[in-house]
Amino acid sequence: MDKKVKEEEKIEKEVSGLISENRVIGFSDAVFAFAATLLVLKIDLPTIAPGNFSNDFVHALTSLWPQYLANIISFLVIGYYWLNHHAIFGLVKTYNSTIVWINIIFLIFLSFLPFPVDLYGDYFTTPIVVVFYSASLALVGYILALIWWYASASHRLINPELSNKSINYYLVRILVAPVVFTLSIPLVYIHPAIAQISWLFILVATIAVNRAFKMKKVSEIEKNSI
Repeated sequence: MDKKVKEEEKIEKEVSGLISENRVIGFSDAVFAFAATLLVLKIDLPTIAPGNFSNDFVHALTSLWPQYLANIISFLVIGYYWLNHHAIFGLVKTYNSTIVWINIIFLIFLSFLPFPVDLYGDYFTTPIVVVFYSASLALVGYILALIWWYASASHRLINPELSNKSINYYLVRILVAPVVFTLSIPLVYIHPAIAQISWLFILVATIAVNRAFKMKKVSEIEKNSI
């Protein structure tokens, strides 16, 4: 039995050795770039009558403001997740098949985001659409938190010298956005605008987390890792 376990551990180490950090991060960055770029393509071209282009042009552009808003919000959230993804993978020292597959699942849902963004841009006052949009953004954040939880649990894949305070800081920082989006869902049924305004709390909560953990400056371990 012990021999079988040792063989499995040996195979796992060999597989881990084949996983390239640069390829994992490079592939992830490419998907982030794809998702962010696709957001712009989801903005519809304005419909303007051929004979009234000069008169209708400004009105047609301004009428698309919900799509602009959806694009800006979503781009900022994707950027927020990218920064956190970059930070935690900078602290991962060892890779195994589990973290790679969790990351792939994360990227699948990330690449799906342009679809709810497109819906939200067209139906931003429809409660079920706002709920779907909020839930989609929240789910991506929770999977990112799962990646960090798996990597940092018992210092499984990270530097053993990284403090528990730093580990908890990154977990809480990642969870800010998905928790806010989750808590905004019941507010949608009061009024969609109230839920949308509540998303601003992500910025407030992020500042509060940084102050609570007093993480204005990263540690030497983090400087060497990122």
